Amino acid sequence: MMKKVAIPIANKKISEYLCGCSHFAYYDMESKNTTISESAVIDFTNADEIRLWIKNNGITDIILHRIKKELIGIFTSEKINLFVGVPMVSAGQIIEAYRCGKLESDKNIITEIIN
Repeated sequence: MMKKVAIPIANKKISEYLCGCSHFAYYDMESKNTTISESAVIDFTNADEIRLWIKNNGITDIILHRIKKELIGIFTSEKINLFVGVPMVSAGQIIEAYRCGKLESDKNIITEIIN
């Protein structure tokens, strides 16, 4: 199965929150191409709109710094892999770590979100 990763971007690095991003970097594992979306005008409070965005872009994984607790269920119901607590660095650095299998979720941030 093709893997496609979405990274929310703000100010040339990963956005702190999904809803605060200006656009997305999409990385396709098969073609090794990164594309930058025009702009992110997705209503992340609307589950149907989120599902449509996932489907339309063929997303399998989402790499995040932080996520609102209520969004986790939507993504897991769509079988999306989430990486949470990723340091706020550039998309290029994140993709490199992801490709090398060195990208890990930050347990402290996850605990903070879940509790």
